[in-house]
Amino acid sequence: MVLTKSEKQIMNLLWSVDRPLSCSEIVEMSDDKTWKDSYVHSLIKSLMKKGVVEIESFELISRSYARKFSPKLSKEAFLIREYLAENPENSMLKLFQTYADSSDDAQEMKDIEAVIKKWKKAHAE
Repeated sequence: MVLTKSEKQIMNLLWSVDRPLSCSEIVEMSDDKTWKDSYVHSLIKSLMKKGVVEIESFELISRSYARKFSPKLSKEAFLIREYLAENPENSMLKLFQTYADSSDDAQEMKDIEAVIKKWKKAHAE
């Protein structure tokens, strides 16, 4: 799945805040101050079709309700999904091997090992 530049901007904004946002809030907080509410609505609709944004809640603003949106995936999960979709010949194993070969952070490798051990324990037969 490929996101447009504007869709990526919205996703980065949603990932950077710790709460759902309405379209008006997205416009206010956006780096691109020329966006109109209707354009953001179109972008959100597209992101929902792509399965990366969901309606989190509704909030009464003045006399009408505004939908609040949040990401369905963490930024990391999205980036992994995007990488694998764009590089079907590669795998997470290749990606991890390349990362491990280039890393000199022993503590991070221990942390990764702990995650793998936890996964094995949870999926033990």
